[in-house]
Amino acid sequence: MSQTETDVEALSGEMKQLKAEFARLGRVLESAARDAGNEAAQAARATGERAWSEVKRGADELAQRIESRPVTAAATAFGIGVVLGLLFGRRS
Repeated sequence: MSQTETDVEALSGEMKQLKAEFARLGRVLESAARDAGNEAAQAARATGERAWSEVKRGADELAQRIESRPVTAAATAFGIGVVLGLLFGRRS
């Protein structure tokens, strides 16, 4: 066997190893990307749940205030409506 044939066989073996390494690297990168996507989705879901919880808590507190003082709440709503009507109402 000549030196050239030996070199070609060695190069062929190294190319096979590189191909296998690139395939393994691709699987590792795919797995890392999938994990990062899952973590981002979980973080977004947790943030959304916290925001919803805060909004719901605020709405519950407002409902409780309205129930505890219905006349005051109605008068306040009426007053705000009058003010907004005067500000944004059409003038002839």
